[in-house]
Amino acid sequence: MGMHWNAGGDVVTAAVVPYSHMDEEDSGLFYDTMNALLVYANRRLRVVREDELRERPGAPHMLYEHGGQVAEALWRHRSLVDDFVLENPAGLDEEHLACARPWRHALRDTFTCVGANADAAAYMNRDAVFVVGAMQDDADAHVHAIPSLMLLTLLPFKGGIVTDGKTLHISQSPASWAVPLMAQRARELAGSRLVSTAGQLLDYVRRTEDGGSRVNRRIQRAVDRGFADGTLL
Repeated sequence: MGMHWNAGGDVVTAAVVPYSHMDEEDSGLFYDTMNALLVYANRRLRVVREDELRERPGAPHMLYEHGGQVAEALWRHRSLVDDFVLENPAGLDEEHLACARPWRHALRDTFTCVGANADAAAYMNRDAVFVVGAMQDDADAHVHAIPSLMLLTLLPFKGGIVTDGKTLHISQSPASWAVPLMAQRARELAGSRLVSTAGQLLDYVRRTEDGGSRVNRRIQRAVDRGFADGTLL
C-alpha cells in the first residue's frame, strides 16, 4: 500500500504505507492493550478518579472516557510502559504485552499535516516526515486542513505507525507567510527523512536527545487548560 502527496509546486512525494486500516481483531488488540495501560497509568499518576476512566457506551474499541487526558500524562512518563509490561496487572497474554512493549518509545510532538488520503497521512515535525496509517476511520477523516498543526503521539504497531487513538488540533490556519516555508521544509525532509515503518520510528525516538516528548511549554499549557476545563476529553 502506498500514498502520494504534493509537496509543493510540481514535486509529488510517494511513500510506502506498511500498515493501515485496522480490522476488528487488530482494533481489539490495540484498544484492549491501550486501555489496560491507561488504567494502570492512572492508578500510578492519579490523573482522574478511577471511576471516570471507563468504557464509552457502545464503543469498546475506542479510548476510554478521559483516556486522552490520562494518555497525555502517560507519554510524559513513558517508563510506566516498562512497569506495566513487567507487572502485567491486567493479566494480558503475550500478544498484548508485545503490542505494548515498544510503546515505551512513543513519539509525542507537534506536527504539521502535509498530505493525507484514506490510507495514511503525512505528518512533519521539525526534522522528519512520518507516514501514519489509518486506524478504524480513514486517515484523512482526522485532517481538517492541509497544512494544519496537530499534537500527536505516534506508536509502532504491526510493522507500521499509528497514533495513540487521539488527535489534538492546535491550528487549522497557519499564517500565510509560513505556508511556503512549510512546503519547502516538507520537500526537503520528504527526500531525506521519511519515517514510515515501526523500526524507523523506534530508531528515530532512540536518537532524539530530548526523548519521546517534544511539545513546547506554550502548547502544553493550552492542552492542560483544555483538559482542565472540559474542552478536551
